[in-house]
Amino acid sequence: MANQSLRQSEIDSLQYIASMTNELVQMAEASRFPMISYLLGMAYAEAFDVLRGARPARHAQLSGNAMHPPLRAKENHAQPRRA
Repeated sequence: MANQSLRQSEIDSLQYIASMTNELVQMAEASRFPMISYLLGMAYAEAFDVLRGARPARHAQLSGNAMHPPLRAKENHAQPRRA
């Protein structure tokens, strides 16, 4: 059963992500990179689970990747140098 809360563009993205990560898992396994294979496998599983509705699509709750928060303009608190 597909996740009904997703837009078609999101479904297309998840299908592409699942396909590409599956290929990358196979490459990592063939090259004997177990940690990379494991991490890519987790990404594949997550995309597949969201697609089939086993895991909620949390895109409305998250504003990007928790590991890489959105960039914000840096605040400059430095005082100007006086001559």
